[in-house]
Amino acid sequence: MKLLLKILFAVSVAFFTTSASAEIDAGRDSANYYKTFPDKWDENKISIDCVSAKRINGGPQVEGVVFFGAQTIDDKNKAPGGGIVVAVLEGDVESFVRKYGTVVERTPGGSEKVENKRLTGIFHQLERGHVYVDESGEAHALILAHVENAKGAIRYGDGIPSGDAGHRGHKKRK
Repeated sequence: MKLLLKILFAVSVAFFTTSASAEIDAGRDSANYYKTFPDKWDENKISIDCVSAKRINGGPQVEGVVFFGAQTIDDKNKAPGGGIVVAVLEGDVESFVRKYGTVVERTPGGSEKVENKRLTGIFHQLERGHVYVDESGEAHALILAHVENAKGAIRYGDGIPSGDAGHRGHKKRK
């Protein structure tokens, strides 16, 4: 009987360990990968596979910095890789948009392959639920000077309702 309990315990541990790791087994070049363990990446240079970036016009703004919501691809799992906020200096906005585009582009010939470009920057976590990539490496000082506005813009760009910094908001169905 004890042997049977040990076997069942071992099987259940193996099952739950495999299931948990599968949920966070995002490809390394996706936003989901870096957002899973933000403490590990804080203030480190990272690279993500960006498929498009849209300017975040709502929410508070930080003078000298423009926030974008970048969508990524998870090549490892052949799936969308989630989104992350990117801080871009105002003077670099045109070249940023030209490089990364504002719409997802597919490869010619009807293929399902999505074009992506390498986006490199410094990953920052202002606090739990407020992460972003500083594309130039120079926007972070401006953001720290206006941290409350930055948190609001990041929260807005990441789809997190005000007052719920650690959780994604979902509208309730009526």
